[in-house]
Amino acid sequence: MIKKKRLAIILGVVFGIILLDQLYLHFWLSSPNTTFQRHLDIEDVRQLIRAGEDASVTTILFDPVILQAWRNNADVAVPGVCIFLCHVIGPLTFAVTAAQLRDKPVFLSRLAQLGFTVTLFDTPDGKRSHIFLFRHGSPLHLTVLEMTPAGYLRQHSLTGPPHNMAVVKQYITKDAWNQIKVDRAYERFSTRDAKIDGIDLTVPSDVMAFVQDYRSAQYMPCNESRATFYNLKHMKDETAEEVRFKHKAWKLLAKAKTILDQLKVPFWLSSGTLLGFYRQCDIIPWAMDVDIGVFIEDYTVRLIPEFEKRGLIITHKFGRVSDSLELSFKEEEVKLDIFFFYTEGATMWNGGTQAKTGKKFKYVFPAFTMCWTEFLDLKVRIPCHTEEYIRANYGLSWFTPIKEWDWKSSPPNVRENGEWLPSERADVIFVKE
Repeated sequence: MIKKKRLAIILGVVFGIILLDQLYLHFWLSSPNTTFQRHLDIEDVRQLIRAGEDASVTTILFDPVILQAWRNNADVAVPGVCIFLCHVIGPLTFAVTAAQLRDKPVFLSRLAQLGFTVTLFDTPDGKRSHIFLFRHGSPLHLTVLEMTPAGYLRQHSLTGPPHNMAVVKQYITKDAWNQIKVDRAYERFSTRDAKIDGIDLTVPSDVMAFVQDYRSAQYMPCNESRATFYNLKHMKDETAEEVRFKHKAWKLLAKAKTILDQLKVPFWLSSGTLLGFYRQCDIIPWAMDVDIGVFIEDYTVRLIPEFEKRGLIITHKFGRVSDSLELSFKEEEVKLDIFFFYTEGATMWNGGTQAKTGKKFKYVFPAFTMCWTEFLDLKVRIPCHTEEYIRANYGLSWFTPIKEWDWKSSPPNVRENGEWLPSERADVIFVKE
């Protein structure tokens, strides 16, 4: 009996220690520590560059704060003084491509030979995502960029064993932690050589374009598990007409993206097109149109001429820039609706107009920000809080397909918004016969 009690006590102490250790790690991981025990050792940077040169791996300075400070003060240089790199808060970040890491495995071995302790992080499906290097000073951070078939660069979120996460987290500020804990996507960029603090580095050719891209790079992939469940539950075999529509709709969306990107007009998937992305990772086969949103501040008078120049016929124009602007174009019998959004307090809304009566409507959404995603091989924006946006537009039953839809009454967020005066209608209602 005494032996059993003693064994129970020992087991209780062991499990207690394990539990306390897990609670400690959980607390540490949920509360980023901003007290840094070390500063950057510039020699660590030199040795990183040396390892890259020895292994023919390009390491790109990828820290937007340091890059912007250097770009704005590139003429400032004092021999022997670390002006820019040593002012980093937390790990100094560089980037390498996944292809180079895969093709040049000697790179990691060379880092170890030069005295670095190498801590590796992989995605749940086994892709290398982040590398932290410890030597003499605060760690260096290598983020791994994956070139996607759609032509953009993907940075995976930082995930890994709790102990490894806790080790690196003590060096990272809360803002930086929030940046690397989410997936991110970047436009492809060229690089050039630059000497910073006496070290020959590789940097993005257009630093300010990179900094701007970095600020809005959060990425949200489509949920394939949800799409599979939806398709198993609701989808039936598509008709030949529906298959043709989906192909034409994709072509129309791709063309609209090309035009708007050239005009530097940001847009996002909206309405039924966003619902198709979020619910089934695809175009809704019976939707019969493509829907995108644009903030009214990004409207340009060049938009309509550029679309018409590319063969898209304008079918209607409602409202004016100051109120309820909406444009529709058509190509191959598929309609593209561009809804312009206005900010009003903590909400955003787009307008609608009934051509016959002049009645105005508004569709109200909680204020939202933009994230990137990949939709049918296209890098496009979506509202970051996608489900909140969809619920505003389609209600709590958004997962159930509905084929009968009245744009004036079905959406739960639609509101009557007065009507255009008879004297205004010639200017604010255009419908191509």
